Amino acid sequence: MNVLQVNYTDLDGRRFNGYDLIADLRPRGFDCKQAVLTRRSKDPAVFSLWEGTVDEGIHGALDKIETKHSMSNLLFPWLRLLSERPEFAAADVVHYHLIHNQMMSLFDLPWLFRMKPSVITMHDAWFLTGRCIQPQGCERWRTGCGACPDLSTVFPMRSDHSDQMWRIKRDVFADLEADVVVASEYTRQLVRQSPITGHLPHVHLVPFGIRADSYLPDDARATSRRVLGIPEDDFVILFRSTASAYKGLRYLIDALSLRPPARPTTLLAVDQRRLLTSLAGEYNILELGWVEDESLYHMMYSAADVLVMPSTAEGFGLMALEAMAAGRPVVSFAGTAVPSVTRAPECGIAVPMGDSIALREALDQLAANRADALRRGQLGRRIARDEHRHERYLDALTDVYNSAAERRRVS
Repeated sequence: MNVLQVNYTDLDGRRFNGYDLIADLRPRGFDCKQAVLTRRSKDPAVFSLWEGTVDEGIHGALDKIETKHSMSNLLFPWLRLLSERPEFAAADVVHYHLIHNQMMSLFDLPWLFRMKPSVITMHDAWFLTGRCIQPQGCERWRTGCGACPDLSTVFPMRSDHSDQMWRIKRDVFADLEADVVVASEYTRQLVRQSPITGHLPHVHLVPFGIRADSYLPDDARATSRRVLGIPEDDFVILFRSTASAYKGLRYLIDALSLRPPARPTTLLAVDQRRLLTSLAGEYNILELGWVEDESLYHMMYSAADVLVMPSTAEGFGLMALEAMAAGRPVVSFAGTAVPSVTRAPECGIAVPMGDSIALREALDQLAANRADALRRGQLGRRIARDEHRHERYLDALTDVYNSAAERRRVS
């Protein structure tokens, strides 16, 4: 079977945006190609829909027009151009991922999805709202949006047209032929409860898989710390350091600033650098930046005592699953998908949304009670191995592809 993966880029988020599926599905008889806007790999199976700097300039101009008129993903033509590609013509199934990153016009989707058996993974809630990628406690997505409480988050608007965008999405999905894939029960419930997508008959829960055996064993902890330059006896807090408001770094900084740590503590941060300067006096800070080296990626989990995910919006939380596979406990906020993925409170720890005091108390608890941290870590490892095996993920995804193709063939 020929499957065309479609995403705005290839290497960023490769574990869940279709790129890794190119190699993963080949032994199962699937020939995958990937269409993107920004191509960073040299994989011959990946091709860009942009044709040089001219298309990049057009993209920038359309972005300015949409920003000026407070609209989102109504003007970009690249999915329509995708339909003219030979890779699209040869595909038995087309799997769409993060296509709402300025790649498409919503108006093209019904026409495009009728042309081929189509699968769309909803990584976030953008298709269910008038503007944002996660409701964050706002309930207006249930009734048509409008009067948006915050126009400044991802996909900002100068004027509040969220009600108009909500109606456009409702009309687009009214007659959409697609299989919808979600990675968490949290997102599945959003899809089921949304007036935009609640009528769709083919919604599949396909949790992301992980190669749990690739994560380092517990006895590698000392070696990992030595390589990274972390004192062996430090309490090590791993987290993503990013300016994205959705990732909640400010709450973690507030929590860590409440008082000095009771024991020497290293902050092990990935992604952006130089966001933790206010903590430099009390903590040992190690910033790894954006980690692409696989051995280093596994080493950082091995060196950590706990992963903190203070996200205020999260549709799955892949880092949480990775930490579980490495045998590390996870602390998160309630109200996102992470507590269900980590089976809080038995395995993970979930504290009230935005509560920095409770977040600090949870970290202090783990720092003081290593036995509890080890118990939670071992339980997480069993959950990751038993319920999130990579082969199980591939089995479920290929079942979706086969059923979508067969249903279209019969019809």
